[in-house]
Amino acid sequence: MKVFIGSSLESSDELRKIAMLIEEAGYTPFPWNKAGVFLLGKYMLESLRDISMKVDAAILIFNEDDKVWYRNDYVLAPRDNVVLEYGFLLSILGKEKTIICRKGTTKIASDLSGIIYCDLNKEYRAQIELLEWLRFINSGCNK
Repeated sequence: MKVFIGSSLESSDELRKIAMLIEEAGYTPFPWNKAGVFLLGKYMLESLRDISMKVDAAILIFNEDDKVWYRNDYVLAPRDNVVLEYGFLLSILGKEKTIICRKGTTKIASDLSGIIYCDLNKEYRAQIELLEWLRFINSGCNK
């Protein structure tokens, strides 16, 4: 089973930890920053569509990447492209196979409220939840 991992460059440490966990569980991590994932000369959405055909599931890391002005205050938000990638992959792979891992106190868009996400601030619990999710996906979801 192959799992795409998307994040900002600033979330490289979290990406590495998740990739190692996936690998230790016997699955194949497919991080966005691996050579050849996004090929030169292609459009980003075209590449994401190609990626969605090669992977079984996707993890998107929402981190405190950008300071943005929101309702009269600054908040920390995930990088825009990571949110876009989440929505794009969610529409293709489905909600069971596309999850958010949240780090810090990053603001999550109100349209995504109610989605259960993996809290990377609680490392031990996050590892257990990710391993359970990987087993669930590998079993064929609702079989």
